[in-house]
Amino acid sequence: MVSRLAFGLARRLLIVRGGVEMKKLTWKPILANLREALEELEGTYLRLYFLDLGELPDDCPRFGDASYLDLLKRQEERNPLDEMTLFVSFEHAYHHLNWAWNCRRAPEERVWRCADNDFSRWIRFPDTAVFADLWPQNREVKGRMGQLRGKVSLMPTRIFLQMARRKLNILCYLVAKELGGDWARPKGLYPEIGAQPLTEKDFARRMHRVYVELNMAWNSRKDKTFATNKCAIARRRLFPSIFATGRYNMWWKKM
Repeated sequence: MVSRLAFGLARRLLIVRGGVEMKKLTWKPILANLREALEELEGTYLRLYFLDLGELPDDCPRFGDASYLDLLKRQEERNPLDEMTLFVSFEHAYHHLNWAWNCRRAPEERVWRCADNDFSRWIRFPDTAVFADLWPQNREVKGRMGQLRGKVSLMPTRIFLQMARRKLNILCYLVAKELGGDWARPKGLYPEIGAQPLTEKDFARRMHRVYVELNMAWNSRKDKTFATNKCAIARRRLFPSIFATGRYNMWWKKM
């Protein structure tokens, strides 16, 4: 009787996916953080798009009116986009992406309570084997915030950020689907995507894709053209160490 009761309680903490029992992820805090990151990247992407092409993209209808266009013009006159502005935006997005991944197995009450030691651990770049290829061999901090005063190369940054934004929107849709939410299905999504429950393995794979595109966007901010050689592409995929110098220390160190 006791063993049956213990087994039943354990089953509540597990979910069967494809014949494999996995610990259920805390989807609500994950979605909350992914949504924050997406909203941050949306605003930055629209600004880059406007500065690069002089208009707003068609896939952002809620920002497509003339009043928002005038707002972007006034914003650029008052505070032109430079590396520091981009840094603050990316720092905020990385903060919530890291949090979404690192808190994925924590109890929901613990995530919302967020003790200081949890906060400092969850905001770091993920150090699991899934993301091992995104870490540089030398994990020393490079660069200083005072150096971030130059202009941003609009076209490469915009295109990689567009891809990061697209992949993050799909991930938000899939997580919201796990919660029974009504997140709008992204356009052009294959019918089979979302047909099966989202496993932790799938979640990790899609998070990896978002990180790659976001890293590429930041690391290409000074490029005038796209680098096509393998060494340059491999270098631009890596986590940027400059984000250890801002408000949140996202760089690696043992806790």
